[in-house]
Amino acid sequence: MRSFLMRLAPALCLLAAAPVPAAPTPRPKLIIAISVDQFASSVYRRYRSDYTGGLKRLSDGIAFPVGYQSHAATETCPGHSTLLTGDHPSHTGIIANNWFDRRAGTSVYCVAVASDGDPFARGPQKLKATTLGDWLKKAHPTARVVSISGKDRAAIMMAGHHADLVAWWMDGFVDNQSVFGFRTSHFAGPAGPDIQALLERHDDSIAERWRKTPPQLWPTDVPAKCQALQKAHRYGDVEISGTVPPSAAVKATAEPGFARRADFLAEFHASPLYDSLALDFAAKIAKRWRLGTRAAPDLLAISLSATDYVGHHYGNGGAEMCEQVHALDRSLGAFLDRIDQLGVAYMVVLSADHGSLDAPERLREQGIAAERVDTSKFVSALNKHLKKVMNVDWQPITGDDVQDLYITSPGDAAFHARLRTEAVNWLRHQPDVERVLTRDEVAAAVPPPGKSPAELNAAERFNESFDPERSADIFVEFKEKATLGWPRGSSTYIAGHGSAWDYDRQVPILFWWRGAPRLTSPAPAETVDIAPTLAATIGITPPRVDGHCRLEIAPCVGERGR
Repeated sequence: MRSFLMRLAPALCLLAAAPVPAAPTPRPKLIIAISVDQFASSVYRRYRSDYTGGLKRLSDGIAFPVGYQSHAATETCPGHSTLLTGDHPSHTGIIANNWFDRRAGTSVYCVAVASDGDPFARGPQKLKATTLGDWLKKAHPTARVVSISGKDRAAIMMAGHHADLVAWWMDGFVDNQSVFGFRTSHFAGPAGPDIQALLERHDDSIAERWRKTPPQLWPTDVPAKCQALQKAHRYGDVEISGTVPPSAAVKATAEPGFARRADFLAEFHASPLYDSLALDFAAKIAKRWRLGTRAAPDLLAISLSATDYVGHHYGNGGAEMCEQVHALDRSLGAFLDRIDQLGVAYMVVLSADHGSLDAPERLREQGIAAERVDTSKFVSALNKHLKKVMNVDWQPITGDDVQDLYITSPGDAAFHARLRTEAVNWLRHQPDVERVLTRDEVAAAVPPPGKSPAELNAAERFNESFDPERSADIFVEFKEKATLGWPRGSSTYIAGHGSAWDYDRQVPILFWWRGAPRLTSPAPAETVDIAPTLAATIGITPPRVDGHCRLEIAPCVGERGR
C-alpha cells in the first residue's frame, strides 16, 4: 500500500497544482483590496497556524502562500503599482520609489507632483498604466473608488487616475506646517465636504484622545511564541533589546506636543497601532459612503504600512515582527467584522508589495551566511576609481539605489561606452557583488510567454521592472542574503528589501468571499494576476495587461493577457 501511494504522489501533486474552476458565487458589490507592506511569504507562512482573526478568515479562502512580485525592483512604489494594474513595473513605468531624471538632472519621487499651491501635492501622473479602479469607473461611472494607506505612494498606486478619495497618513512638521492625520491631495482624487469634515473629525478625535491618554503602541498580551523570540542584538552600531513591547520605544506622555515629536513618531509608525488607525478610518469611510449598497460595485483599497516599518526597525525574525503579525491578524478580524455589518456581498484580496530579509546578525545565529554592505561608501568608491581612470573631475555615476546606477557624465556615446565598461569591470570585482548587467542586457532579456515567475533568471527579473525612459544604465545584483546599509545610531533600518532574490519577491496572495471554497494552491500566482481576476468577478473587461485571470477564483472569459 505504501509503495502504491508513493507512486501516486506525483500525480496528486499535479492535480493539486491544476486550477480548479471557481465555485458559483454572487457577484460582489464591494471589492476590498488589501496590501500589507513588506508581508513576506516566509513571514506569512511562519505564523499561519496561529491566526485566529482576519488572516485566518482570508487564509481559509483560496490561498496562494507563495505568490510573486516577479520583478527585481522590490520596493513599495513598484510593488504597489502591480497590485491593481495587472502590469509589471516595465509597463506601469514605476521602476523604483525614486529614479534619476536624465533630462532634469535630478532625482524623481514616484508620486511627486509639481504644484504652486499645495506643498504636499501627490498624484498618479507618473503611473503609465490604468488600474482596476479606472476600469471600474469607465464601466460604471457612479462606482466609488477609495484608497487609504499610511504611505502616499501606496495609496496613490492602488487608486489609479480617477479615484473618488485617496488618503494617507501625514504627521510632524512638513514645510513648517504642522500636519497630523489622514490627508489627501486634489491631484490624487477629490475630497468632498463630507469627507473633508470626516477627515478633520477623525484626526481631531485621535489628537484629543491622545492628549488625555497617551496611546498604547503595542498590545500587552504578548503571545508565548513571541516571548520565546525575545533576545537582545547589536545591529551595526545599534543595540535593540528584542522585547515586546520594545523596551527602547519612546514612552508617550501627556505633555503638549508629544505626538508630533520625531522620536515618538518613529516608534508609532513601527507599531501595530499604525495599521489599526488606517483600518478604523477605512471602515468609517465604507460606512459613511455605504460602499457596496448601490447598483454599481465599489472598490476599497487599503495598504497597511506598519509591517514594513517594523521590519526595517527590528528585522522580520524577532519578537517584534511576531507580535506585529499577531496584532495585524486581530486588527483585520475586527475590520472585517465591521464590513460584515454593512450587509453587502463583498470579496477581499490580500497581498503585499514585496517581501523582505531578516537582519544578517540573526540569520548568522541560524547558520545562514549573511552580510552587511556599507553602501554609503560604495558609489563614492566607484566614482573615485572612474575619475582617476577616465581623467575627469566630475562625479560620473549617480543613483539613489546602489543597485540602479546612472551615468551622468557629459560626453559622446563612445566616451559613455568606455565609462560604462570601466564601471562594470570595477563592479564585477567587488566581493559583495553577484552580477552586473548593462541596460542593453536587461532590455534584451524579455521573459518568454508562460515562463513561471519562479524560473526567471536575474536579467529577466530586472527586465520585468525595466522602462527605457526611466531605468538605469547599470544594474547591480549583490550577493544573496546581503543587507544594504549599516545602521549607525538609529534603528530605523536594521533590515530591508529591494533585491531580485526570491525572499524579496515572494508574497502571499489570498482571495476570500463568503462561501468561498477552501483551497491552498502551490501554483506560483503573480500579483499582476489580481486585477484581471477581480475584474472578471465584477463582470468588467480589463485592457491588455501582463497578468492573467485566475480560474480558481473567477470565470475567466475572453482572457486578454499580453
